[in-house]
Amino acid sequence: MNLYTEHAKSFAKIFLHFLFPVSCPVCGRPAEIICPDCAKKFFAEKIIHKKIENLEIFSASWYHTDINQIISLFKYSGVRAFCKPFGREMAKFFPKPDADYLAPVPLHVKSKRNYNQALEIAKGMSEIWNIKIFEGAEWSREMPNRAGLRAEERMKLNSDAFIIPKKIKALRVAIIDDVCTTGMTLLRFSQACEYKGAHVVGAYTLAAVSG
Repeated sequence: MNLYTEHAKSFAKIFLHFLFPVSCPVCGRPAEIICPDCAKKFFAEKIIHKKIENLEIFSASWYHTDINQIISLFKYSGVRAFCKPFGREMAKFFPKPDADYLAPVPLHVKSKRNYNQALEIAKGMSEIWNIKIFEGAEWSREMPNRAGLRAEERMKLNSDAFIIPKKIKALRVAIIDDVCTTGMTLLRFSQACEYKGAHVVGAYTLAAVSG
Protein backbone atom coordinates (compact mmCIF):
# COMPACT_ATOMS: atom_id res chain seq x y z
CA MET A 1 0.00 0.00 0.00
CA ASN A 2 1.55 3.36 -1.03
CA LEU A 3 1.94 6.46 1.12
CA TYR A 4 -0.88 8.29 -0.65
CA THR A 5 -3.31 5.46 0.08
CA GLU A 6 -2.26 5.38 3.75
CA HIS A 7 -2.83 9.14 4.06
CA ALA A 8 -6.19 8.85 2.32
CA LYS A 9 -7.31 6.13 4.74
CA SER A 10 -6.16 8.18 7.73
CA PHE A 11 -7.98 11.27 6.47
CA ALA A 12 -11.13 9.22 5.86
CA LYS A 13 -11.08 7.93 9.44
CA ILE A 14 -10.63 11.46 10.83
CA PHE A 15 -13.45 12.76 8.63
CA LEU A 16 -15.75 9.95 9.73
CA HIS A 17 -14.89 10.68 13.34
CA PHE A 18 -16.27 14.21 12.98
CA LEU A 19 -19.45 12.88 11.37
CA PHE A 20 -19.89 9.88 13.69
CA PRO A 21 -17.64 10.35 16.75
CA VAL A 22 -16.13 6.98 17.68
CA SER A 23 -12.92 6.25 19.48
CA CYS A 24 -11.07 3.15 20.63
CA PRO A 25 -12.11 2.54 24.27
CA VAL A 26 -8.56 1.45 25.14
CA CYS A 27 -6.30 4.11 23.61
CA GLY A 28 -8.81 6.74 22.47
CA ARG A 29 -7.73 6.65 18.82
CA PRO A 30 -10.47 8.35 16.73
CA ALA A 31 -12.63 6.50 14.19
CA GLU A 32 -11.81 3.07 15.62
CA ILE A 33 -14.26 0.80 17.42
CA ILE A 34 -11.16 -0.82 18.83
CA CYS A 35 -7.65 -0.63 17.37
CA PRO A 36 -6.02 -3.82 16.10
CA ASP A 37 -3.05 -3.21 18.41
CA CYS A 38 -5.35 -2.78 21.41
CA ALA A 39 -7.41 -5.86 20.51
CA LYS A 40 -4.26 -7.97 20.45
CA LYS A 41 -3.42 -6.90 24.00
CA PHE A 42 -6.34 -9.01 25.21
CA PHE A 43 -4.85 -12.19 23.70
CA ALA A 44 -2.66 -14.76 25.41
CA GLU A 45 1.02 -14.98 24.50
CA LYS A 46 0.40 -18.22 22.63
CA ILE A 47 -2.55 -20.19 21.31
CA ILE A 48 -4.56 -21.99 23.97
CA HIS A 49 -5.18 -25.57 22.90
CA LYS A 50 -7.69 -28.08 24.21
CA LYS A 51 -8.75 -31.43 22.85
CA ILE A 52 -12.11 -32.99 23.68
CA GLU A 53 -12.44 -36.46 22.22
CA ASN A 54 -11.36 -35.95 18.59
CA LEU A 55 -12.08 -32.21 18.42
CA GLU A 56 -9.16 -29.76 18.51
CA ILE A 57 -10.14 -26.44 20.10
CA PHE A 58 -7.99 -23.31 19.75
CA SER A 59 -8.59 -20.15 21.78
CA ALA A 60 -6.97 -16.72 21.70
CA SER A 61 -7.31 -15.79 25.38
CA TRP A 62 -8.30 -17.00 28.82
CA TYR A 63 -11.81 -16.00 29.85
CA HIS A 64 -10.75 -15.03 33.39
CA THR A 65 -8.69 -12.11 31.99
CA ASP A 66 -10.01 -8.72 30.85
CA ILE A 67 -11.40 -10.30 27.66
CA ASN A 68 -14.50 -11.32 29.64
CA GLN A 69 -15.48 -7.64 29.84
CA ILE A 70 -15.32 -7.36 26.05
CA ILE A 71 -17.35 -10.55 25.63
CA SER A 72 -19.94 -9.28 28.11
CA LEU A 73 -20.28 -6.07 26.07
CA PHE A 74 -21.09 -7.78 22.78
CA LYS A 75 -22.94 -10.72 24.32
CA TYR A 76 -25.12 -9.02 26.91
CA SER A 77 -24.94 -5.27 26.21
CA GLY A 78 -25.50 -5.33 22.46
CA VAL A 79 -22.10 -3.89 21.48
CA ARG A 80 -22.09 -5.82 18.20
CA ALA A 81 -19.39 -3.64 16.67
CA PHE A 82 -16.65 -5.30 18.74
CA CYS A 83 -17.21 -8.73 17.17
CA LYS A 84 -15.72 -8.26 13.70
CA PRO A 85 -12.54 -6.43 14.83
CA PHE A 86 -11.80 -9.21 17.31
CA GLY A 87 -12.60 -11.78 14.63
CA ARG A 88 -10.04 -10.17 12.32
CA GLU A 89 -7.37 -10.25 15.02
CA MET A 90 -8.22 -13.87 15.85
CA ALA A 91 -7.61 -14.79 12.21
CA LYS A 92 -4.18 -13.15 12.39
CA PHE A 93 -3.43 -14.90 15.68
CA PHE A 94 -4.29 -18.44 14.52
CA PRO A 95 -2.73 -20.25 11.56
CA LYS A 96 -5.21 -20.38 8.70
CA PRO A 97 -7.00 -23.76 8.70
CA ASP A 98 -7.42 -25.95 5.63
CA ALA A 99 -11.16 -25.36 5.51
CA ASP A 100 -13.80 -24.66 2.89
CA TYR A 101 -16.12 -22.85 5.28
CA LEU A 102 -16.31 -21.30 8.73
CA ALA A 103 -19.29 -22.65 10.68
CA PRO A 104 -20.37 -20.37 13.55
CA VAL A 105 -22.29 -22.01 16.38
CA PRO A 106 -25.92 -20.89 15.89
CA LEU A 107 -27.80 -18.49 18.12
CA HIS A 108 -30.07 -20.15 20.68
CA VAL A 109 -33.75 -20.49 19.88
CA LYS A 110 -35.72 -17.51 21.25
CA SER A 111 -32.52 -15.67 22.20
CA LYS A 112 -33.18 -12.06 23.17
CA ARG A 113 -30.11 -11.04 21.16
CA ASN A 114 -30.94 -9.88 17.62
CA TYR A 115 -27.58 -11.03 16.24
CA ASN A 116 -25.33 -14.05 16.59
CA GLN A 117 -22.00 -13.04 18.10
CA ALA A 118 -20.33 -16.19 16.75
CA LEU A 119 -21.44 -15.27 13.23
CA GLU A 120 -20.21 -11.69 13.63
CA ILE A 121 -16.82 -12.95 14.83
CA ALA A 122 -16.73 -15.36 11.88
CA LYS A 123 -17.33 -12.45 9.49
CA GLY A 124 -14.18 -10.74 10.76
CA MET A 125 -12.18 -13.97 10.46
CA SER A 126 -13.56 -14.53 6.96
CA GLU A 127 -12.20 -11.16 5.83
CA ILE A 128 -8.64 -12.15 6.76
CA TRP A 129 -8.69 -15.86 5.90
CA ASN A 130 -10.82 -15.43 2.76
CA ILE A 131 -12.90 -18.45 3.80
CA LYS A 132 -16.65 -18.37 3.24
CA ILE A 133 -19.16 -18.69 6.06
CA PHE A 134 -21.53 -21.65 6.30
CA GLU A 135 -24.94 -20.54 7.55
CA GLY A 136 -28.18 -22.41 8.10
CA ALA A 137 -27.33 -24.51 11.16
CA GLU A 138 -29.86 -24.19 13.98
CA TRP A 139 -30.56 -25.42 17.48
CA SER A 140 -33.25 -28.07 17.20
CA ARG A 141 -35.11 -26.91 20.28
CA GLU A 142 -35.20 -24.22 22.91
CA MET A 143 -32.36 -24.61 25.38
CA PRO A 144 -31.67 -22.96 28.75
CA ASN A 145 -29.06 -20.22 28.73
CA ARG A 146 -25.73 -22.08 28.57
CA ALA A 147 -24.00 -19.32 30.52
CA GLY A 148 -26.15 -20.13 33.54
CA LEU A 149 -25.50 -23.88 33.56
CA ARG A 150 -23.11 -25.78 35.80
CA ALA A 151 -20.41 -27.89 34.15
CA GLU A 152 -22.23 -31.17 34.79
CA GLU A 153 -25.40 -29.75 33.19
CA ARG A 154 -23.46 -28.61 30.12
CA MET A 155 -22.09 -32.14 29.68
CA LYS A 156 -25.61 -33.51 29.14
CA LEU A 157 -25.94 -31.83 25.74
CA ASN A 158 -26.57 -34.26 22.83
CA SER A 159 -25.62 -33.86 19.17
CA ASP A 160 -29.29 -33.93 18.18
CA ALA A 161 -29.52 -30.46 19.70
CA PHE A 162 -28.47 -29.13 16.28
CA ILE A 163 -30.05 -29.18 12.84
CA ILE A 164 -27.42 -29.12 10.10
CA PRO A 165 -28.33 -28.58 6.41
CA LYS A 166 -27.45 -31.44 4.05
CA LYS A 167 -25.37 -29.06 1.91
CA ILE A 168 -22.58 -29.38 4.47
CA LYS A 169 -21.77 -32.87 3.18
CA ALA A 170 -18.12 -33.33 2.10
CA LEU A 171 -17.14 -29.82 3.22
CA ARG A 172 -14.17 -29.09 5.45
CA VAL A 173 -15.39 -26.75 8.17
CA ALA A 174 -13.85 -24.79 11.03
CA ILE A 175 -16.25 -24.12 13.89
CA ILE A 176 -16.33 -20.61 15.37
CA ASP A 177 -17.67 -19.46 18.74
CA ASP A 178 -16.99 -16.77 21.31
CA VAL A 179 -16.21 -18.88 24.40
CA CYS A 180 -15.18 -22.46 25.11
CA THR A 181 -16.35 -23.36 28.62
CA THR A 182 -16.49 -27.14 28.90
CA GLY A 183 -16.24 -27.53 25.12
CA MET A 184 -19.41 -29.64 25.02
CA THR A 185 -21.36 -27.28 22.74
CA LEU A 186 -18.44 -27.23 20.30
CA LEU A 187 -18.10 -31.02 20.44
CA ARG A 188 -21.78 -31.72 19.88
CA PHE A 189 -21.98 -29.16 17.09
CA SER A 190 -18.93 -30.78 15.51
CA GLN A 191 -20.49 -34.23 15.79
CA ALA A 192 -23.73 -32.98 14.25
CA CYS A 193 -21.76 -31.54 11.30
CA GLU A 194 -19.79 -34.75 10.82
CA TYR A 195 -22.97 -36.84 11.03
CA LYS A 196 -24.14 -34.94 7.94
CA GLY A 197 -20.90 -35.77 6.14
CA ALA A 198 -18.67 -32.76 6.90
CA HIS A 199 -15.06 -32.94 8.05
CA VAL A 200 -14.42 -30.64 11.01
CA VAL A 201 -10.84 -29.37 11.01
CA GLY A 202 -11.08 -27.74 14.44
CA ALA A 203 -12.89 -25.15 16.54
CA TYR A 204 -11.73 -21.57 17.16
CA THR A 205 -12.90 -19.33 20.00
CA LEU A 206 -12.06 -15.90 21.30
CA ALA A 207 -11.70 -17.18 24.87
CA ALA A 208 -11.50 -20.38 26.90
CA VAL A 209 -12.43 -21.05 30.49
CA SER A 210 -9.55 -22.66 32.36
CA GLY A 211 -9.92 -26.11 33.88
